[in-house]
Amino acid sequence: MTDHLPTGTEAPTGAPAAGWTAMLQELSETAGTYWLTATRDGSVPHTRPLLAVWARGLPHFACGQGTAKARLLTEGSPVSLAVSTDHWDVVVEGPVERVRDTGRVRVVAETYPVVYGWAPLPEGDLLVGPDGAPTAGPPPYAVFVVRTSTVYAFPTDATGHGPTRWRFAPPEGS
Repeated sequence: MTDHLPTGTEAPTGAPAAGWTAMLQELSETAGTYWLTATRDGSVPHTRPLLAVWARGLPHFACGQGTAKARLLTEGSPVSLAVSTDHWDVVVEGPVERVRDTGRVRVVAETYPVVYGWAPLPEGDLLVGPDGAPTAGPPPYAVFVVRTSTVYAFPTDATGHGPTRWRFAPPEGS
């Protein structure tokens, strides 16, 4: 189920655009390292690896509350997530939000073991244990979502599609 669909799709080179449904499925099944870029003091880029999962059509990730990542992620600050799938190099851009909805935190907790084999447990609006979460720092873990504004995808093989850009409406309340 997705509650976040693109409002527009472009393929700037004239090659056919990729379909969002197929892209979302590939992203949802990718157990790769994502690279999060946020800014320190609004100017200095801070890029770190993390493990993201897709739930309800949006990328989510967890990090220890005392990590540099968590300290940089203020409500609404713009971030970029980059990942390589089997067929695409993908960049996701948008504002980040801390997830406080316990139902969504539960869905994220249920998705991590399917994609990565790491099985955190929801506890209120946090994830707890097991210790040793890859790239997340020590528990408990805050959950964040990127409210996607734009996704760029660049083919890495002969997919039959050209580079594609999807644009999304701003989240409600923006």
